[in-house]
Amino acid sequence: MHDAPAVERLFSDHAAAVLAYALRRADRATAEEVAAEVFVIAWRRADRIPQAEPLLWLYAVARRLLANERRAERRRAALHDVLGLLATRGHQAAPAPGGDAGAGAELREALAALRPADREVLMLTAWEGLDGAQAARVLGCSPQAVHTRLHRARARLAAQLGRTAPADSSEVTTT
Repeated sequence: MHDAPAVERLFSDHAAAVLAYALRRADRATAEEVAAEVFVIAWRRADRIPQAEPLLWLYAVARRLLANERRAERRRAALHDVLGLLATRGHQAAPAPGGDAGAGAELREALAALRPADREVLMLTAWEGLDGAQAARVLGCSPQAVHTRLHRARARLAAQLGRTAPADSSEVTTT
């Protein structure tokens, strides 16, 4: 399917089914966004769509997009929780870089104390909302390396915030 009419036929034949698939798994707004993105991907990757059962390919794309959306929502919720914890400790929540200079000083200081590589992987996943594979492409490494770096960076950030001892430290911090 390299031509526009073939992709248009794909859309007219399967758009309702893809939307219904997404609606059974997400709210209407998310489902509509996912369904639209499925066909954007289909347009870009038309040569990869199997001729025999294209709907299955479309469902697989929708499934991955929905999974990505759920992971992004969990990351946003986790970041919100972390920033909320800072706020309850007497600190304002940290804005994205370039935001209010007075807010989130402790978090910004902790991030600044990290190695640049740790800071980058944390910011790509938490503030930019990238998943491991996307961050890996940005960083030029494997998703497994991102997972390892992220785990270590989170431990170091927690240590900077005084929650736990650094992963490579022999000292134990109690709270």
